[in-house]
Amino acid sequence: MRLRYEKTVSSDSSPVVLEGGDNFRIELHIRCEDDGTATLIAVAGLDDLLRPEKLLQQGPYQVHDQAVAARRAIAAELIDDGYHIVDRHSVWSLAVQRSIRESRARKRVTRANYDFKAEDVFLDW
Repeated sequence: MRLRYEKTVSSDSSPVVLEGGDNFRIELHIRCEDDGTATLIAVAGLDDLLRPEKLLQQGPYQVHDQAVAARRAIAAELIDDGYHIVDRHSVWSLAVQRSIRESRARKRVTRANYDFKAEDVFLDW
């Protein structure tokens, strides 16, 4: 399988809004973390809804450019499926922000300490 990247999608973190038939909308957002990683969030639903019908996260990507490449590949596939990029503002930014806040909270709770300390190694020979 060969990936095709949509060159018209910008490399900044601004959301990409795509529309398809029957008033259906997809927004692709990138959110960067303090540690340099980035998360790609896709929200989809009917244009006139206050909340998206579906929300999916991908990542974390190690660098912002990886998230941009994933967003460009997804946009290219959606364009092949009949969607088109529109120059409109995001209507589901609050849902995206809520999702990223929950993800950050989960990450804080499940954070592990991987520091190696030689005195913690038990040798019984």
